[in-house]
Amino acid sequence: MKKCITLMVALLLLSTPTLAQEEAYPDLLISDDWGKEIFTFPIRFAKKIPFDGFEEARFPKGWGDKSSPYFWTYAFVWKIDVDSLLSSTELEVNLQYYFDGLLGLDFHEDKPKTNAVFVKNEGSANSSKLKGKIKTLDTRFTQKPMTLKVLIDQRYCEESKKLIVLFKFSPKASENEVWIKLNEITFSPDVCK
Repeated sequence: MKKCITLMVALLLLSTPTLAQEEAYPDLLISDDWGKEIFTFPIRFAKKIPFDGFEEARFPKGWGDKSSPYFWTYAFVWKIDVDSLLSSTELEVNLQYYFDGLLGLDFHEDKPKTNAVFVKNEGSANSSKLKGKIKTLDTRFTQKPMTLKVLIDQRYCEESKKLIVLFKFSPKASENEVWIKLNEITFSPDVCK
């Protein structure tokens, strides 16, 4: 009985930070049954990214399974304290920092670093959409070079003075069905609050 009570108390204590994290960072994205993780800036694995704010990452079931159609398919959004849209060069540099840190490439001089290239395909003063590719080394699962296709949707929120940047990634071609699922991920109606 004592072990059961100890286990229940431990589970309660461990769940408290998760509940607090969820309350402090309301959903920025709408997605069906994708897993969610929150990172605050500076992100522990990518401290070179110079922003204040947070990231909400969304992962489908199978994103880390080499045999899944959703392998390395996921999305994340940044809500950051920036007073304008990011240029394609700023996005490229910061995603290179992101993936080099995520994949541990920062610590290996002998491994190739991430290369990101984006082009703007539509935009206005307060929003833009870009697409491109990230070439990197998958040090987590395959130990092989990997190219991720990327769609970026950024919006500057005048009311909160925050920039919202949504990134969608997959190694699959843009006509693959995984992109249908990725494109179902949308901003929450309250994303600018």
